[in-house]
Amino acid sequence: MHRLWLTRLAGLVLLAILGAIVSFPGSSRAADLVEEQGYFRVTINGRAVRLQGMTVKRVDGNQLPIALIAHGKPPNGASMLDMQPTSLLGPARDMARRGWLAVIVMRRGFGQSDGPMAAPMTCNDTSFAQRFSADADDLQATLDLIAQRPDADATRAIAIGVSGGGAAVSALGARNPKNLVGVINVSGGLRFEGCPKEDALVAAFKEFGTSSRVPNLWIYAKNDSFFPPDVVDRMRGAFLDGGADAKLVMYEPFGKDGHSIFSNGRHQWFGEMDSFLRYHKLPTWQRRDVDELLQKLKIRNSTFVEQFLAAPAEKALVKSTTSDYVHMSWGFRTIEEARAQAVNGCRKQKPAERCVVVMENDKWLGIEPIGSPAASISQPLADEHGGMP
Repeated sequence: MHRLWLTRLAGLVLLAILGAIVSFPGSSRAADLVEEQGYFRVTINGRAVRLQGMTVKRVDGNQLPIALIAHGKPPNGASMLDMQPTSLLGPARDMARRGWLAVIVMRRGFGQSDGPMAAPMTCNDTSFAQRFSADADDLQATLDLIAQRPDADATRAIAIGVSGGGAAVSALGARNPKNLVGVINVSGGLRFEGCPKEDALVAAFKEFGTSSRVPNLWIYAKNDSFFPPDVVDRMRGAFLDGGADAKLVMYEPFGKDGHSIFSNGRHQWFGEMDSFLRYHKLPTWQRRDVDELLQKLKIRNSTFVEQFLAAPAEKALVKSTTSDYVHMSWGFRTIEEARAQAVNGCRKQKPAERCVVVMENDKWLGIEPIGSPAASISQPLADEHGGMP
C-alpha cells in the first residue's frame, strides 16, 4: 500500500502553492536532494487547472533560479495517460545539482494532469502554432506559480524541452517572459505518422521567430528519425529569419535513432548546455571547479575532469592510491551502482593497485574509506564509464 505524506514546507504560502506532496514508492532517493511530487494548481485563460508535476532541489538550496523541464509526446493516448513526472527525474536531479530549482510539469492531457489536451491536432490541420501555444500556456502558468515560491529566484528561469516539449519551450520563449533567460530545445518538433507536416512545422517556428528574443540552444542528431537535418535546417532558418537567436548543435548519428539523445545522450549534450549556461552567467560547474579537482587528483587531463563534471548522475570517480590512474562511472540508477562499477573498472585495469572512491556526484570524499565525512567541492557542480591512464 502506498503511503502518502505531507512535507513540512517553508511557510503556509508555499504549502498552498504546491498542494499535496506524495512520496516516491519504489524509487531511489538522493540524500543530497529534496524531491517533491504533487499538483500545481494554476489558472489558464481564466480557468482553474490542475497539472501533475514535481520539484527537485539541493537540500540546502534557497533563492534558486528555475529550470522548467517539458516532456515529449508518446505515440498513443494510452501512453500519454500513463506518463509520470519521474520519467524526467534524472535530468531534474542533474539540474538541481547544478544549482537550480528543477521543475517537471505534465501538460494537459498527459499523466494525471487535467484533460483533455488543450489543442489536439489531426492530419487535416495545417498549422502547429495553436498546438504549441496551448502547450506554452501550461508552461507559462507553471513558471508563474513556481516563481512565487520563497526558495525560488523569480528573476531567472530557463526552459528545457524534448521533442514536443522542445517545440513547447520554443513557443514559450516567443512570449519573452520577463524572467526567462534561456531555452534549450532537444530534438524539438511534432510529427504525425503517415501524415507529413514539415511545412506546418517550419511555419510555426517562423511565426515564433518573429517575436522570440530569448537565447535558444537547439540540440539534434543526424539520424533523428523524426526530424532529419534538412528539416531541422528549415526550422532553424525560418526561426532565425524572424529575428530570433538559436545556436544549433547537430551531433553525428547517435545510437539507433538520434531522437533518443535527450535521455540516452546526456553525457554528450550536457557539455553544450553547460557552455550555454556559463556564457549567459547562469549556474553550472565552472573552470575553477576543473582546476580544483585536477589539483586534488594530481592529474593533468582537464578533458577527463570536464567529462566527469558534465556527466549525468548517478556517478562516481575512483583513483588508484599508488598511481595517477582514475576511472569514472556515470548514468546509473543509484550511487551504489555507480560506485561499484567505478571500483570494478579500476580494479580491472589496475589489479595490483588499491582503488578508492574519491568523488560521488559533486561530493569530494578524498582518499578516506567510504563512510567518512564528505566535503562539498567549492561550488555546486553542476555509456557507462571511462578510465584515464
